[in-house]
Amino acid sequence: MNKPPRINSSIQTLENVITVLKAGTWEWNLQTGIVTVNRFWYDMLGYEDAEPEMTMQTWQDMIHPDDLEAVMSAVKMHLDGNSNVYEVEFRLKHHNGEWVWIKSSGRIMEYDSNHDPLYFCGVHIDITEKKTVQAELRAANELFRFLFSNSSDAIVLLKGAEIMDCNPRALTLFDCSDRNLVVGKSLLDLSPAEQPDGSESLVRFETSLQKAETGNPQWFAWQCQTVNEEAVECEVCLKKLTSNPEGYIVALLQEVSAE
Repeated sequence: MNKPPRINSSIQTLENVITVLKAGTWEWNLQTGIVTVNRFWYDMLGYEDAEPEMTMQTWQDMIHPDDLEAVMSAVKMHLDGNSNVYEVEFRLKHHNGEWVWIKSSGRIMEYDSNHDPLYFCGVHIDITEKKTVQAELRAANELFRFLFSNSSDAIVLLKGAEIMDCNPRALTLFDCSDRNLVVGKSLLDLSPAEQPDGSESLVRFETSLQKAETGNPQWFAWQCQTVNEEAVECEVCLKKLTSNPEGYIVALLQEVSAE
């Protein structure tokens, strides 16, 4: 008996989506323990089709030891009816010995007459690249925070002219021991209304800030002042922090010693 055209169309659409995403599909027969997977499932782990033959135990043996407990907990939770969808991220061992990050999603698709689950089906998506980028961003952020905290120069993070964060050296520059008295202020609040050359601080700073926000670093002489309104002569560099989605500007302030 031929399938109705609408069903054929739906099946074809599903197959197209799987091909485009290179999604590894899996179907676990809960009665036999046999797991049926497609070619993309094998491809993402570097195996030829049907090598090795998949069972639930084979699959568990491929899971990274640090991830196994969380994965099996998510499986049990779904099989026990405590989650609508099974979804978990974990590592599977590639044929070459490396680890591939997987996002696995699925659900029970068929029950028997006693409402016991028969087939547990889902997909694997390779998210290794995403995880690698996340790890690199975390490492870069940790390095930035280390340099930020230990720099001998004053560093201020700006959003517009507002100070979002500052390092210990900046607090020393502003002669302030309480970070909360600096964060939330405008850098212009810690500057005189006019610079020593007679230019308006507001106009001059906003002009430099606008150029920095377009990706052009700005260097200029600047007079700041402490929280007690004592003048501090500085060289300032404004640079857009491109790795930050908030679009922060890093202001590096180097105090100029009086001659």
